Amino acid sequence: MAAERRLEILDHLKTEHGLVRVTMAWVRNRYDTSWDKLSRPRADSIAAWLKTQGIVHQPAELPSRETEYVTLYSQRSSIGVFMAAARGEGVFENNPETALIMLQGYAASLAKHETNRITERATTN
Repeated sequence: MAAERRLEILDHLKTEHGLVRVTMAWVRNRYDTSWDKLSRPRADSIAAWLKTQGIVHQPAELPSRETEYVTLYSQRSSIGVFMAAARGEGVFENNPETALIMLQGYAASLAKHETNRITERATTN
């Protein structure tokens, strides 16, 4: 049963395009429903499992208080690749030049998209 509930975390990330912000109570409830509250060792257990699933969390140390929020993102998602580049993690850890080139390309794409949007608005008004 616990494994099935844990899949809800992964499914939710997939539904939200690889990036979510949830409470630790939400995470705890899906990780192990038999836990009535969190503790430091339990938060560390969740963090270890998330790591095996390719999920990164912010803050770097998962909170042990259920009311605190945590941001989770999948390293295997499109947004995860950009976040890893921006943070210098994973494949970008020892290759900041590649991260910079990728992020510059993305920034240029966003700028072009914004310019196109402004142009469209000007021609429709």
